[in-house]
Amino acid sequence: MLRHPFPVAIVVGVPGVGKSTVVDLSVKILSGRGLRTVVLNYGDYMFKRLSLVGVVRSRDEIRGLPIRIQVENQAEAARMMIRSASEELQGSKGLLIVDTHLLIRTPSGYWPGLPLHVAQELKPDAIILIEASPEEILSRQARDKTRVRKDYADPAIIEEMMRMNRIEALVVASFTGATVNIVYNREGEAEKAARELASILENLIIEKMHHI
Repeated sequence: MLRHPFPVAIVVGVPGVGKSTVVDLSVKILSGRGLRTVVLNYGDYMFKRLSLVGVVRSRDEIRGLPIRIQVENQAEAARMMIRSASEELQGSKGLLIVDTHLLIRTPSGYWPGLPLHVAQELKPDAIILIEASPEEILSRQARDKTRVRKDYADPAIIEEMMRMNRIEALVVASFTGATVNIVYNREGEAEKAARELASILENLIIEKMHHI
């Protein structure tokens, strides 16, 4: 099976790009059009999986785990996510949005957040990157007092991360047949970005309905 019964869209963006705002607004737009959208965070399901096998008790402990243990549980976390979405979307016109990271910046280098064995479980129809200029992202980070993002406080690092995300998106798309889209979330234009994202997501739902 190359695809799930419902469309799967992976939405990514560097910290501070405003991804959550754009996704939330697009979900409201689609809801107004009678379309159901389930948004699930892959990190939440990694925590659920690792908790079930007794490896961690809090989400903060995941970062300290050996990469091998994380890799061994990634595919099952993805399967758990798909099962949850299937239960919520059964019989409705809608899709799953996977909130995750294509790349994770670590002291030892970039670590893929969507390796092949995970992508093969998620079977994405589309990968959508939310982008903005490094200056806009830094400005948003400075205004967000609820989170500390020292790892991404340099314009050069943000620029590199976005470039690497594009490369990773194309690699994953090559293996899964997903489309790749870039949505720009410019300063003061979150609603415009949300409309663009909603249009992409709606087209995925329409295509799936026509295929059925």
